[in-house]
Amino acid sequence: MLDYQAIDIPFNYRHQCWFCGEPSHVTVNFPRKASAVFVHPPLQLPTCQECKTIANTCVTDSIWDLRLQVTNALMKRYAKHLGIGVNWTEQELAETQLEGTAFKGFTESAWMMYEIAKGRVEFTGWPLAIHGLPLDIIDDSYGFEFDGARFINFQTAVDFYQKSESLNKYLLDELVALLGQSQLAYALRIARLYPSVSKRKAEQILAEIGQQQSDRERILHDNHQRAPLEGSLQVPTERISKVEINGETAQPEAIAWLMNRNIRTLAQLQQCEDAFFDEHEHLGGVLAFQLYHGVQLYLEARQDVNWCEQDDPNQQLWLGE
Repeated sequence: MLDYQAIDIPFNYRHQCWFCGEPSHVTVNFPRKASAVFVHPPLQLPTCQECKTIANTCVTDSIWDLRLQVTNALMKRYAKHLGIGVNWTEQELAETQLEGTAFKGFTESAWMMYEIAKGRVEFTGWPLAIHGLPLDIIDDSYGFEFDGARFINFQTAVDFYQKSESLNKYLLDELVALLGQSQLAYALRIARLYPSVSKRKAEQILAEIGQQQSDRERILHDNHQRAPLEGSLQVPTERISKVEINGETAQPEAIAWLMNRNIRTLAQLQQCEDAFFDEHEHLGGVLAFQLYHGVQLYLEARQDVNWCEQDDPNQQLWLGE
């Protein structure tokens, strides 16, 4: 049998659940089974009955992952209570004029239910120690963090917001599939505008969002290819001298195109090759290629610092002078 040791309980946390802060009446033993991977002694944690029940269903080798699983289970169980704080303020609840006994009971107790649920899921316990010696246990749990909350994974977060705010499940699921994890806030913002939308209307919204995403990606791509880069120079063509290199000529207008996009290396020029030819296609393929080849040779020559200082008539312009 495992020799469980009760964790130290600071005076101001006495009789509190280590998982949620509610009054504790029972304890949880962790781990439930012996394992060679544990780096700390078996722990006995004070808990409330609800958290004990949840913890006993969790399968994990990490005390921190156990706490995350318990917290997420509470968030799922009390999602509607937590959603009160999203849809109402305390003042709005106090001032609302909802009719009927049921509504009156809701307005009188809703904010209190929200605050209790919020306090429980935000409670993080206290540092683990036994007989005054802190337990140096690395938090090796994984999770998805969003808006100050930590979830077991991304889908857990989506499910929580759908339930807590009574969002349209089909619309929200399709939005996050379309937009991805990085745009969860945007997906929620759209879903909150249409909580009771029909599937037909939801598909119209999704089509519009999909088109917006496509347009956005195209614009970002075009900006990357065409727009001046950060720190670029703004040099008029008339100030730039043409440069002769091995019988080829780097023309002022092509050099200005480089300067005004802060393109200083062959690698950067290669990345913007399509943008260069698109912008100079009106000159015809042969002349556009001559311009491009000229600035290729020019950037290659500029890799030599001595050549820049001694032979490049535009060196001062590159330095911003």
